[in-house]
Amino acid sequence: MKRSNYDKILIALAKGVSRYAKKYSGYIINGYRFLTKRRERYRRTQNSGVMVEAEGGHYYGAVTEIVELDYFSTCKVVLFRCDWVDIRPSRGLKNDKFGFPMVNFSRLMHTGQALKDDPFIVASQARQVFYVGDQREAGWSHVVITKPRDLFDMGPNLDRGVDECYPECIPFIIPGVDLSDMSSWRRLDIQEEED
Repeated sequence: MKRSNYDKILIALAKGVSRYAKKYSGYIINGYRFLTKRRERYRRTQNSGVMVEAEGGHYYGAVTEIVELDYFSTCKVVLFRCDWVDIRPSRGLKNDKFGFPMVNFSRLMHTGQALKDDPFIVASQARQVFYVGDQREAGWSHVVITKPRDLFDMGPNLDRGVDECYPECIPFIIPGVDLSDMSSWRRLDIQEEED
């Protein structure tokens, strides 16, 4: 394999994973900061909530372990082990009267007890959520989907020239201002300073 020109990542995957793995109590990926349930136990913040979209549905859970697998320093994969809520109808997932999802962590699935139960996901698939306990129904929590930190929605990608002004930069309608003529944006009520 060394003489042929196979991709380095393909060779590393063929060799298999290293015997040693790293375990973390927190991990930042895709703008989200995830913590394990154990680490956030005595904190006021909640960062262990996770959601994954798969097979046309949403799976809700809480991160219990964060493991980094090393493929001989060529490639690293981070996995989240989670407690997953049973999303079958009338089990651990339901909608409130407004249509928002609610979960019950006393009814779990994919616990890892059976061979078919896989509690792991690749970290890059995870979206962060947090859970707010319902005051009327004990054991049930409302799901609140969060947005990633430091990522901003800049609108759709526009196929325009670099010098052209984007509509997102133009302020809302101001009476008496012609937005098509950019020279009207120059202030005439102040004097220019001389160098």
